[in-house]
Amino acid sequence: MTRRRIQTPSRLHFGLFGWGPLAARQFGGVGLMIERPGLEMLVEPADRWAADGPLADRALAIAAEVSTRLFEEGHPTSPARISILQAPEAHIGLGVGTQLSLAVARALTEQAGIANASVATLARLTGRGRRSGIGVHGFVEGGLIVDAGRRLALALPTRLLRATLPDHWSLLIVIPTHSAGLSGPDEVRAFDSLPPPTSSATDRLCRLVLLGLLPSLVESDLDSFGQTLMEMQEVVGNAFAPVQGGRFASPETESFMARMLSLGLTGIGQSSWGPTLYAFSDRDWVTRTAIRDALAHEFQLSAAQVFWTRPSASGATSSTE
Repeated sequence: MTRRRIQTPSRLHFGLFGWGPLAARQFGGVGLMIERPGLEMLVEPADRWAADGPLADRALAIAAEVSTRLFEEGHPTSPARISILQAPEAHIGLGVGTQLSLAVARALTEQAGIANASVATLARLTGRGRRSGIGVHGFVEGGLIVDAGRRLALALPTRLLRATLPDHWSLLIVIPTHSAGLSGPDEVRAFDSLPPPTSSATDRLCRLVLLGLLPSLVESDLDSFGQTLMEMQEVVGNAFAPVQGGRFASPETESFMARMLSLGLTGIGQSSWGPTLYAFSDRDWVTRTAIRDALAHEFQLSAAQVFWTRPSASGATSSTE
């Protein structure tokens, strides 16, 4: 086994379309892969399984699960050390669990002699993509992903299309200081208790994507894109209000979003369960810097909590060293 370096983007989730016993397709949604904050790891031969760095215990558990499944399928692996060089915090709306799982699976499948494992293989080995397919397809392809949901209980959600955002669009990421979003069993219980969105809400979201979000990308119209995205956030937020206690994760979130809007940003929203927020701009670097500094000062945020990034035009990369 050679040493492998895996780098992945992070994922913003703009919202799910619908779910429940009357929905022909479960979940579905739209989201975007972004360059920062990304995940980077080194995987190298070792005498025994080991891991270090942020999320080390989680990475080690994933490796044990994936290596067991590979062995059962006739692809044995050897012990390795997984060093997490950088990673976002877990459960803050950036999809780090999916990116970490797929990165480990990519390294171990390559070690086992499976070159360019398919997205379906990576998802199966890690158990990812059972609800949203944005992070799974985005791991492989990057870009903006429209996920059509799934029809069968264990099928990977269908990637309907992938689009690239204009090069001059930038994203401001804000990570407020408060509790993490729902995940794991808590997220399962939340969906069990949530009433399914009405058919009219699902219809409206699909119309906004098809006749608003996607045309604005083709036309490079950030104003239209941003307005459509914020309208979608209202619909999605209303669907999750019974669990969140409001349209967004906290009253503080709405304060952040109102200030971001007053600073001339658009496309403002909450990623998944939050607390991570995002906003779009095509302004120059000097203006963007002033906006970032104003938010950091007003809300006492560190450089790791408020920063500019770009859409990720490609998925994860894997290289040998």
